[in-house]
Amino acid sequence: MPRNSPVYRIGSSTFSVSYGLLEDSNAEVLVSSDDNYLTMGGGVSRSLLRAGGSDVLKHSRKMIPLSIGDVAVTTAGKLPAKYIFHAVTIDLDRRVYPDHRCIRDLVNRALDLAEFLRVRTISFPALGTGVAGFPFYDAAAALVPTICDRLAQNMSLQEVNLLLTAREGVRENDLTVFYERAASLASVAAQGQRLAASMGRLQDIVGDTTPSDLKSNLSDLLSEIRDELATIARSPRSVEEIDRQQESHVASTGRHVVELIDGADGLGKWKDLNVERKALQTRLEGLSTLLNVHYGSLNKLEIEKARYAGVGIPVILENQIEEVNAEIRRVEELTRETRRKVESLPEG
Repeated sequence: MPRNSPVYRIGSSTFSVSYGLLEDSNAEVLVSSDDNYLTMGGGVSRSLLRAGGSDVLKHSRKMIPLSIGDVAVTTAGKLPAKYIFHAVTIDLDRRVYPDHRCIRDLVNRALDLAEFLRVRTISFPALGTGVAGFPFYDAAAALVPTICDRLAQNMSLQEVNLLLTAREGVRENDLTVFYERAASLASVAAQGQRLAASMGRLQDIVGDTTPSDLKSNLSDLLSEIRDELATIARSPRSVEEIDRQQESHVASTGRHVVELIDGADGLGKWKDLNVERKALQTRLEGLSTLLNVHYGSLNKLEIEKARYAGVGIPVILENQIEEVNAEIRRVEELTRETRRKVESLPEG
């Protein structure tokens, strides 16, 4: 049975992993994987050429030759997207194929171009895993953390989607599950870094005008979350390894941060407006971290549920899914409430 793909929040952006055809994406930018002559002879690039038509090919002829690691921008032709970003993963002249660094650099260049062109949405394939032959597990280790880390840096992009397609010898379910779980782990790590940074900024400005124990408690929690983030491997090799790391205490730290700020004489009772604003922003980062943890937990449960194919699903599993969904709804409402409080603060 089909499952809903989780959507993770990192800063002001969202990141999702799903299974489908890149040419069916409604993103403004579609990222293709190709050789340095943009021959578009196979895989994702050929599919985009077929859907985009001759204008894509004509425009691409003006760009060649290129080198491995380059990203060329062309029209999307008949496709609804604005642009196709052609990421060069094969150098035919030198017979060079992609490695981890190449994939990571291509992602960064594509995201830089998306920022420059002021687009809001972009869809990536699993770069280099088709004709270029880069292993899809290794591609996940390069693609997913790089995207999440960049989104944690306050990008103007609103949505980034990673679209997966079948590979010979790899079952769709295996491919999708691994990338979804990798996205869950990387999103928690990236958003956790944002939370730690926000806690550090709040700690720097709190003083005598704020509750006396706030600074020391912030310091303890900041050390705790930094220690937890340091234990999260950025290149997991299996779903089992990912799930073990999901048991980290990042979620509890995020929850404690929210509780600490809520208990600091009550929201709205701060004596310093700047401290109150920073505290509310830190609360938002903590809530976003919690949401990503809950989305990851829900994804894991939904994967387990899908194994039953709709028959004989254990009641305890259904109850766990409902409990996580209820918690997600609760945290989402707290997030909306906190945003309203931030927006209601006077300028200054």
